[in-house]
Amino acid sequence: MRKTIPTFIFLFFFVIAVATSGVSAANTASSATEEHKASVMISDCTVNPEAPMCNDIGTVTVTVKNMELYKSVNIKEVQMLSQGIKVLSDSYFNPGSLGPGGDLSLTFTIKATCPDGIYYPKVIVNGEGAQSIRYSFPVTVDSSPLTIAVKDVPEDIFSGERAKIELVVGNPRPNNVTAVKIVTEYKDVMPAEVFIGTLSADDSEVAAFFFTPQESGDYFLNFKLQFKNGDNYHYTDLSVPLTVTESKKSAELILTGIEEESLPGMNVYKITGDINNAGLEAANSVVMKVGDAEGIEAMQPYKAYFVGLLNADDFSSFELNVKVEGNKTQVPLIIEYKDEDGILFSEHEYISVESTQGIASTGELPVPMIAVVIVIAILVIGMISYSWKKR
Repeated sequence: MRKTIPTFIFLFFFVIAVATSGVSAANTASSATEEHKASVMISDCTVNPEAPMCNDIGTVTVTVKNMELYKSVNIKEVQMLSQGIKVLSDSYFNPGSLGPGGDLSLTFTIKATCPDGIYYPKVIVNGEGAQSIRYSFPVTVDSSPLTIAVKDVPEDIFSGERAKIELVVGNPRPNNVTAVKIVTEYKDVMPAEVFIGTLSADDSEVAAFFFTPQESGDYFLNFKLQFKNGDNYHYTDLSVPLTVTESKKSAELILTGIEEESLPGMNVYKITGDINNAGLEAANSVVMKVGDAEGIEAMQPYKAYFVGLLNADDFSSFELNVKVEGNKTQVPLIIEYKDEDGILFSEHEYISVESTQGIASTGELPVPMIAVVIVIAILVIGMISYSWKKR
């Protein structure tokens, strides 16, 4: 007699089989759903400037890429969040659809309103039918400025002589900077601006200026270093103290043998003399002329006298004509010349015409002549008295 399986046992195994197949089907459906979620990623992230300084405004450009080969992805939202660096841009809503393998670049504006340090903002991308991604990236805030210092300056600086001043600019920052230049507003410094351009990280550049002081004394030459970090301008000042002394090498023009002669005409004089170069350098384009003053007028034919080149230890004669009105007794003379660099110098001298004018205008005898006349008169009177006594 064959034994049969009880009915309840058969039903038990049937239920287990149905339940197991249902779980497997559910897991299979779940896996299929996950497999069909599109894959996106951040393929590139650029920060400009690379290392912002405190309070600099910069940009962050991220590239969202669709990694699917056959499926498009509709990007719903891209946003940037940060606890240190301030994000000035709003989130991007529905920026577009990415085709298979396509990408999209989005730019956010940031401001480094934080102390120096390393911060990690994050970009969040949400796509329709795609996995959401969170991408963190480092931003280094570094407020180190460019440096500017004196590289070389002459030990002695003399008035009227050109001195070369070299300044060195250094970039201790971790990133390149642009539009680097040094400017000065001091009138005796040339050039007024030296443009350096881009200066790489840990690099330096030398700029040369030429200072030609006209007078001796203490000077403070002010220079301003300007550069751009990204689109942000920054400035650094430098003041260079200098002491200028009288030149020992330049031309030194002096007048000798000055004579004044009264000419026909009302108070017209001829002034003659020699101009000597007692310096160690030549004087070019030397000109003698009468200075402007009230009651003083230069006259033809010699309102000015062109001497020309005077080498060291050389001299030349000159002649000037001048009319003196009123009670003027001092005639201003101007000596102009140029050095080897073409810089113009001017010196002033004053010539007295009092004695010549006094004789010409009053007709009185000089004191020595009066004394001689008195002595002769006394002798004549004595001789007459002596002859009378003998009689």
